Amino acid sequence: MTDAPQTQERPQDIPREHFLLFVAIPPPGMAAQIEDAWRLANRRDRFRRATLHMTILPVLRTPQLAPGMAEALGRPLDGLDFPAFDLVLDRLTTFGPPRRRDRPLVLVGQQENPAPDALCQTLWQRLAAAGLAVARHRVTPHVTLAYGKPLPPEGIAVPPVHWRVDELVLIDSLQGLGRHVPLARWRLP
Repeated sequence: MTDAPQTQERPQDIPREHFLLFVAIPPPGMAAQIEDAWRLANRRDRFRRATLHMTILPVLRTPQLAPGMAEALGRPLDGLDFPAFDLVLDRLTTFGPPRRRDRPLVLVGQQENPAPDALCQTLWQRLAAAGLAVARHRVTPHVTLAYGKPLPPEGIAVPPVHWRVDELVLIDSLQGLGRHVPLARWRLP
C-alpha cells in the first residue's frame, strides 16, 4: 500500500490571518464597468479585480479558520428574506485616515442608499440573537478598487454604474495573499 502524496503549504501560501465578512460581489459584467470607471482616474495603482466587493458586515479576524465556522455564521441567516436592491455608483474618491500612506481608492454613489446598511443591521441582529458576538457596523456603500495616494479631494465623477445587488456572500479574505474564498451564498429575493 502506498501513501498519497502530501501537499505542503509554502510560506507564501499561508495567510497572515483569516478575515470573514459578509459582502456583495459585483457580477463579471458589472466588474468590467467598474474597471472602466477606474480607468478614468488615469492611475497606475493596481486594480483589484479579483477581490471587488462591497462589505456588508465584517465578522471575525482569526489566525486559523475553525472547522464549522462558516456553518455557524450561516445558520442564523436561514430564511433570510431581505429584498434585492439597486445601487448607483458614480464617483471615485478616497477613504481612510489622511496619515495612512496607501489609502483605499473607492467607487461610491453620490446619492444615499439606505439598503446596504439596513441589510447590515438585519445580519447583525440575527447573529446577535444567535449568541454570536459581532461588532456593530455601518455601511457606506462603496467598492474598493485599489490602494494608493489619495484622489483629488472632490473626487472624480464617472459614468453611473448600475448594480442590482441580489446575492450576499460570506467570504474568507486571506490577509496578505490578496485572495477571497467564498464560503456560503444567499440569494436576495
